[in-house]
Amino acid sequence: MTHEDHEKNRAAWNHMVDLHISHPEYRTDEVINGGSSLKRIELEALGDVKDKQLLHLMCQFGLDSLSWVREGAIVTGVDISERSVEVANEIKQKAGLEAEFIRSDVLDLIGKIDRKFDVVFQSYGTHCWISDIYKWAEIVAHYLKQGGTFFIIDEHPANVLFLWPEENFSYFATEPERTLNPTDYCETETHIDGELVEWQHKVSDIVNALITAGLTIERLDEYNYGYYKLGEGWTEMDDHYWLPPGGPTKFPIMLAIKARKG
Repeated sequence: MTHEDHEKNRAAWNHMVDLHISHPEYRTDEVINGGSSLKRIELEALGDVKDKQLLHLMCQFGLDSLSWVREGAIVTGVDISERSVEVANEIKQKAGLEAEFIRSDVLDLIGKIDRKFDVVFQSYGTHCWISDIYKWAEIVAHYLKQGGTFFIIDEHPANVLFLWPEENFSYFATEPERTLNPTDYCETETHIDGELVEWQHKVSDIVNALITAGLTIERLDEYNYGYYKLGEGWTEMDDHYWLPPGGPTKFPIMLAIKARKG
């Protein structure tokens, strides 16, 4: 099935990949040369993944996927962008690692992979690209083994209200946010040709979608720091998270959810 707005995003991401490969915040060379792009929160949440089957949804060009391989997992990464998948396979070869990368819209994944996973993982800047959060949760549940773990770490849906108050965003928005020729979030002097379409999902939307899909929520955590440089004056901490000017905020910037099937 073709999701028209997802296809607009796919075209934009195909352009953005080559801007991001060499950007220092992505740490591509570090991963190629034996390092990891994973951050403390997801490593602590998932613990020992040695020999576990791990499905990484919306993996972009696979740096976190390959970093999970270094942790011992058997990894399959999925992304909507064919250029992302192409680059992920190039990085995999350079790093000398084994992983499978599949091009698919996350909402169309059923039927493209015919096995279940111990872990389904998703991270950092992803839920805003999903038009149907209940369908997405069904995909997550479908691919988890009984007893398997789902973990997502991402932007907190409320952070836009505080970080960009001048934009007058609504936490309860039901229509997508459409941006023509947007500025790239890493290369901020570069505009991307086309349209980006983003959806607002309340915390309750995400949690209730996972519960409706049959998962049990084990933890929900909120954090008052970010995962990349969101603006001028942000400073990087030793663990590669970022603080805004003035230090930790009085509002949540990131959200993590850990859930289990069965």
